Amino acid sequence: MEREEQVQQLAAEKLAAEERAAEQVETLRQLNSTNVALSARALQLAQDVSRAQEELRAVHSMSEREQEQRLALLEEINLVQTENGNFRQQLRALGKL
Repeated sequence: MEREEQVQQLAAEKLAAEERAAEQVETLRQLNSTNVALSARALQLAQDVSRAQEELRAVHSMSEREQEQRLALLEEINLVQTENGNFRQQLRALGKL
């Protein structure tokens, strides 16, 4: 009878080991699936960051161009004001103003 008990015990241990193995396989499958999803998400985030950086550079570049245009306009205004002042002086000198 002892031999039969050992066989039953071994069969029960084998079944328990198979159940644990099946659980581990399912856990591994879930982990792999999650890993694939997270990798895809990480890639998407990296692409989003890259696009955002490109847009930021474009905005910065546009802002720099606008600033350069403002400075050029201010210089032109100063030049026109200076010329206007010179013309006024000339007119005063001629007694016309």
